[in-house]
Amino acid sequence: MTSILRSLSNFLEPTGMVWIMLLVWCTITLRRRQWRALLLPGAAWLLLTLASATALPHTLLATLESQWPPVDLATLPECDAVVVLGGGMSPSHNEPAGIHFMGGADRLFTGLMLAKKGKGKQLVVGGGSFKTTTGIESEAGAVKAWVEEWQLSPVPVQSLGHCLDTHDEAVKVSALAVKHGWKKVALVTSAYHMTRARAVFETSGTSVVAVPCNYLSQALRGHKVNWVEVPNAANLCHFEAWMHEIIGWWAYRLCGWV
Repeated sequence: MTSILRSLSNFLEPTGMVWIMLLVWCTITLRRRQWRALLLPGAAWLLLTLASATALPHTLLATLESQWPPVDLATLPECDAVVVLGGGMSPSHNEPAGIHFMGGADRLFTGLMLAKKGKGKQLVVGGGSFKTTTGIESEAGAVKAWVEEWQLSPVPVQSLGHCLDTHDEAVKVSALAVKHGWKKVALVTSAYHMTRARAVFETSGTSVVAVPCNYLSQALRGHKVNWVEVPNAANLCHFEAWMHEIIGWWAYRLCGWV
């Protein structure tokens, strides 16, 4: 009974409510035999169903993540630096720790684990910019301050400052590699993002050892694949993550960054 009530409650959330409204719209239009008027709401309902109520988002993400199976940290070669891409944290003055952890926080904790295992002589953190009540702050700066305050890294921590995107992070790391004579860096990012990230880093002239983490698809997390579900926003986020990578890859190709 609890499981049924929990599933029904999902229909009271925005994704479920929109799904029901589209279904009602399509049903009314179908009964009136307004075939042309059915095309738009019908297409919208079908897309929402596939993206929020089926295993399609997990299947699509798995096609990206399966290219990067988990690595054995014990056998990972020692690198000159551990580079953690942004996307997992943001500055937050309302949080006691001064930082807000998001879905990609696995990246930071993986980087810290590599540093503790002696896989890099320096920990380099990237990330975007955020508008706060005190001005514009960088994710990397907030992470650096938090890691140093808690003394979580046995090696020096360096911030890449304000970065626009993964290409910007790659360019800045490439400059650091030239400056310090780095030959190879351990690149830490989400598994679904690793293909584009490694390509842009190597195009920028930095040799990397890929360390994927933050697996999102049910299959790569070892969870049972639910082929049909109640429409939910989590599946929509997974679908968006896959689409963002596909669009990002072709955008980077057009720019000559990969």
